[in-house]
Amino acid sequence: MSSSHSLGRERGLPAGRRGRPARYLLHDDLLVRFPALLVADAAVLIAAWTMGYLLLPEGLLAGRTGAAILAGRDLVGGSVALEAARLLVINLAVVACAIIAPNLIRQGGWPLGYSSLAVITAVFGVTIGTNSFAVSLGGKVPPSLEVFGSSGLYEIAAYALAAASTVSIVRWQVVGSKAERVPPVTDRGSIRQRNVGVAVALVILVLACMFEAYRFSQAISS
Repeated sequence: MSSSHSLGRERGLPAGRRGRPARYLLHDDLLVRFPALLVADAAVLIAAWTMGYLLLPEGLLAGRTGAAILAGRDLVGGSVALEAARLLVINLAVVACAIIAPNLIRQGGWPLGYSSLAVITAVFGVTIGTNSFAVSLGGKVPPSLEVFGSSGLYEIAAYALAAASTVSIVRWQVVGSKAERVPPVTDRGSIRQRNVGVAVALVILVLACMFEAYRFSQAISS
């Protein structure tokens, strides 16, 4: 692995975009990229959450997001295990289609998976702020540390890890109206970090889905 930040420099990040954020968000080392992306994503979450709480009507997104529609309002077969499996399938589809696949393309030097992650995080923030969950929380929720008790936060963290882990899969770089093919990464260290990062993200998702299914079962039975 080179000593410079080649994920940014060699993969098409324009000179004007090579500032400090890009230095960390596109760093060669996943142990630098992932925390940087978490910090950026946390800022998006807090901003969207605050906006939802202060400016938007309660229940704005209730039953309107794709995930909410697919998840439904009842346990699958009355089983926590089956509900966890359903949630896991939904989350795996999100990771594959909205996080990893977009990372095959960079727009102006940035992985599209990062953009998808920001949108998903913003929707989650608005969902919390407007109390748009399938089971009402009893009112709009102001920004607080209670979010650490939400399975959604850990799902978002898993998405972020998957996004940061797969920046090296880029195959096309789009600048303006031009698209150029990018040679694949062959560095073994980068590939190993990518594989380990995705594997850990999947483990986090499994645990988060189990947690969410359990909490959901408790909420609808109370």
